[in-house]
Amino acid sequence: MSKYDVFELVTHLRKCPDIFLKPSSSLENEGLNSVALISDTYRLVCNDFFKIEFKIPSNFDLAYIEDNHWRAIHISIWLLSHPNFKNSALIEDKLYDFWFEELSEASLYVKFKEWISDEERAEEMVRLLLHCCEITPEGENQDEAADKLSSLSSADRQKVLKQSYEAHERIMKIKKEMAEKKAREAANTYGRE
Repeated sequence: MSKYDVFELVTHLRKCPDIFLKPSSSLENEGLNSVALISDTYRLVCNDFFKIEFKIPSNFDLAYIEDNHWRAIHISIWLLSHPNFKNSALIEDKLYDFWFEELSEASLYVKFKEWISDEERAEEMVRLLLHCCEITPEGENQDEAADKLSSLSSADRQKVLKQSYEAHERIMKIKKEMAEKKAREAANTYGRE
């Protein structure tokens, strides 16, 4: 088993059990206890099963996390159960940013089931986690890893689509204004004759 092989991690992620797809218990009575899952994952990663203090948002902030984002966190916890992440205390402090910042933004554009069902979204989650944890995937250098993540990024793709849409709207507005100006000029010419 190689260390941080993207294909191997994607394969592991796509085998995520259905139990991780349940909503958070903060949103539904029969859901998963997300805070307990996060705490256990911190313990697994830092290999300190007696630790009780973890970097987790306040209860007030946790209440505002959307269902799709919670389920993405659950799926990422399955990814972090891969043996490569066990006893990796160096990444412990980076998980907060991954879960509550980067994954939060990506979850605005990706439905939770796509993290498992779509090969590119699964690779995006793997690469996003590795990037946040400052881990370079096996067989790649930092620039290659950054380029591959950028090409898969749902947030970046949405920004490009938005910019493209806005540019198209500006072009259509200019064409409309030019057509109106041409019609006015034609009407003025007709009125003088």
